[in-house]
Amino acid sequence: MFAEFFDDCVGSSDANLDERLRTNELELRRLMAERAALVAVSEDRAVFAAEHLSMAGYLRATVNCSTATTTRDRRLSRVVTEYPAIGEALHAGHVTVDHALQIGRLHQNPRVRPVLPAIAHVLAELAEHSSYDEFADRVTALIADLDQDGAFDDLKDSIEGRRARVAEVGGEVAVTALGGDPVQAAQMTAIFEAFVEAEYRRDVETRKELYGDDADAHPLPRTASQRAFDALFAMFVAAYASPDGRRLPDTVVNLVVDQDRAHDALATAGIILPNERQVEVDDDGEIVDDDQLLGDLAEALDDDPEAFLRRRCETAHGTPVHQSVILRAMLNGHVRRVVLDSKGVIVDYGTKQRLFAGLARQAAMLLRRSCESPGCDMPAAWSQVDHNIEWAEGGRTDQDNSNVVCGSHNRIKHRQRWRTRRDVRGRAYTIRADGTVVLPVGERVPDLIPDDPIAIVRFHIDQLRRAA
Repeated sequence: MFAEFFDDCVGSSDANLDERLRTNELELRRLMAERAALVAVSEDRAVFAAEHLSMAGYLRATVNCSTATTTRDRRLSRVVTEYPAIGEALHAGHVTVDHALQIGRLHQNPRVRPVLPAIAHVLAELAEHSSYDEFADRVTALIADLDQDGAFDDLKDSIEGRRARVAEVGGEVAVTALGGDPVQAAQMTAIFEAFVEAEYRRDVETRKELYGDDADAHPLPRTASQRAFDALFAMFVAAYASPDGRRLPDTVVNLVVDQDRAHDALATAGIILPNERQVEVDDDGEIVDDDQLLGDLAEALDDDPEAFLRRRCETAHGTPVHQSVILRAMLNGHVRRVVLDSKGVIVDYGTKQRLFAGLARQAAMLLRRSCESPGCDMPAAWSQVDHNIEWAEGGRTDQDNSNVVCGSHNRIKHRQRWRTRRDVRGRAYTIRADGTVVLPVGERVPDLIPDDPIAIVRFHIDQLRRAA
């Protein structure tokens, strides 16, 4: 039977294979939601008690699976039964099992769990319209936001336990480094990426010298892994040579923070007048009344379940930054604060020791972490900024009209006559030449902002009417 199915797949067209894969994934999500419901009811009734000591043992024996699988199934069962919006979304195929399990991380945290009922439907909508990596980052940020006490303990452990080692092992070099705070991690990563980028540019030039106009048809001289190693070696050489005048790459770390969080950090230090949202910390930087803070946040989320989507306090790579790190980062000469308003628009670039050109490009890059073409994970820093609505057609050069894509997808976009439009939350969607939207399986087409000026005005008027 399977051999026949495989042969049938081999004989299928590309379009048919794509359709069958999508159908298979939807069916898998439906079955996993039903399996989670079966596990939840079975555990609630203690079906396992007749012959087993635990639900995990019952599942291992009944379905002959690993302990990791039993853990996954039980975690998923709690999510789909405790939060019906998630169960419905998974059963309908609008979210993946992986997205639902990320919500399970929130449920596992006893300090975050109380606010989940108020925001479960928002999380379901966010999961449907976000890639897995984007959603996982948002969950991590939410945990850090609502569990400040736990986040601070983890931060102290990372700083106090920092360590690094460079050793020769069997004629090879072994380099390890762990610990530090998010700002140090972002700075070191930025420096390393600058050296990697230099090695990449060197490979591109070498290939061009060898093959001329036909360069794009040939592979680069080194693999990405080889360039990374050579970049690390170049860092050591440059650091050793720097006293003799060799200049290290000038890098900057961007700390993205919303206005309220930026105000809290400065008010706590007495730099500006406090407001009612001030967070009180002791001499060690720990929050004095963490329970009160969590209660305030939970109350705010009850009033506005989408409020957490506007909260930002992280590096440009999405790593959450704790309250105790904000102030030092904002005053550090190599860290630039990037303050967002309630609509996610950059309102303050802060200061740095040198002037920056191309602010519109930088703003677009800071709001994206990778190429916005579906499925592409090329970092935004290595990508290009293009217009959603072309400049020749009246498109503005600003954040709202920007589209961050890698060089390959930018060329494909123009060759295929694709365009990009955003929805009401600012998420980018690729539109094919025939007008269809590029979507992963299960995701429904959101409310896209039109690209015609008159239609845009009508769209926003309609949005205001809905809100009223």
